[in-house]
Amino acid sequence: MLASTQMIRQFTGFLCMFGLALLIVLAPQPAQAQDEYTAYWNGQSRFTILIMGLDRRPNEHTLQVRTDAIMIASYDPSTKQLGILSIPRDMHFSLVENGELARVNTLVLRGENIQEGYGPIYAMDTLQYNFGFYIDAYMLFDFDAFITLVDAIGGITIDVPMAIYDPEFPDMDYGFDPFEVSRGVQDFDGYDALRYARTRHGDNDYLRGQRQLAVLEAIYAKLQEPDTLNGAIDQIPTLLDQLSSNFYTNINIEDGVRLGIELAGLTFDDVHMGALNEAYSLEVNQGRDTSRVPDRALLPELLIEVFGDNYAG
Repeated sequence: MLASTQMIRQFTGFLCMFGLALLIVLAPQPAQAQDEYTAYWNGQSRFTILIMGLDRRPNEHTLQVRTDAIMIASYDPSTKQLGILSIPRDMHFSLVENGELARVNTLVLRGENIQEGYGPIYAMDTLQYNFGFYIDAYMLFDFDAFITLVDAIGGITIDVPMAIYDPEFPDMDYGFDPFEVSRGVQDFDGYDALRYARTRHGDNDYLRGQRQLAVLEAIYAKLQEPDTLNGAIDQIPTLLDQLSSNFYTNINIEDGVRLGIELAGLTFDDVHMGALNEAYSLEVNQGRDTSRVPDRALLPELLIEVFGDNYAG
């Protein structure tokens, strides 16, 4: 999808606005992370963030949950390049403490079971151990945050490639809320955009990842409309109140501001996206079960493609 530099700035400016106001300024830090694990950035070194969506319901306010969407974003100020790597939630990684394999979407929960507030740090430590590069910070958000932000821009439009009927899509209270969408151009509010991104009926995590990318592209397209950004800005006071308990991060406020300013200057060509899909992973046996893990022989190729030659620097 092509876009002008002005539109790219508009999009990154929107992300910057919410990233600074919500993810950084208002985002509560888990208790243990407030001092020891605060992330700082000197403005010159690569800065890498683990971004995870929390699979929790509106009445839940704990980090003792699985994660649903997992990404690593890394910005290199020396090249002005941003890389974003998507990780399927069923991918398995070796645990630092014993080498056993665990699903990536259980890492925050495992850390919280060790000590309250340790979940995000445990996930960071595990992934940087497996990928071989340092992860500086984390950002976590829940379903309510996603729904609220999509609704704030007036919903999105997606050209759905195939019809979907998921009679057992989980609702917001661990029941079922059947999801059905026809093939073709469809308008989604925040809740249905979430359901479209999360449904797995009839396919797998990789096709699910493609739908999540389609949602991101639709958000981008909506932000190109002249009135969208202004309308979202008008809602900031309400959004701040609604989202103050739906985000978590350990990024230092001042450094987050500096990072936001840097990202607002990027163009579309400066952003590189990739996925840890079947081409870069393999299946291994675990007793009677099989687990999908990164293919360590091919992983460096993917990391260079997404993050650049000096991804470990």
